[in-house]
Amino acid sequence: MEELIEKIKEHLNTRMKLAKLTLVEKGVLLFANLITDGLVIIFIVLAFLFVSLAFGFYLSELLGNSYGGFFLVSLFYFLMAVLVYATKDKYLEKPIINNMIKKIFKKQEEE
Repeated sequence: MEELIEKIKEHLNTRMKLAKLTLVEKGVLLFANLITDGLVIIFIVLAFLFVSLAFGFYLSELLGNSYGGFFLVSLFYFLMAVLVYATKDKYLEKPIINNMIKKIFKKQEEE
């Protein structure tokens, strides 16, 4: 009977170690995904910023004043922000949440 209890304790300890390692693996995978996705987002934002500046300068030149082009670009971004805010629950938050859940459990599905 004592041997059985000892085997059960050993099994439980092994399961706890496995759970800890699995949790660490998922955490590291999530962290790595966040870092790489963050870098991609930073580069996209920088490219978008420079395109926006170039477009602002271009529109300013077309309009003949130094602030008109940048005002139009700013107005466009303001309208986009209002549109995103109005539709964020349906079109942004749920897909982002679902994508994160898929990334977290992707490794588990492969096993």
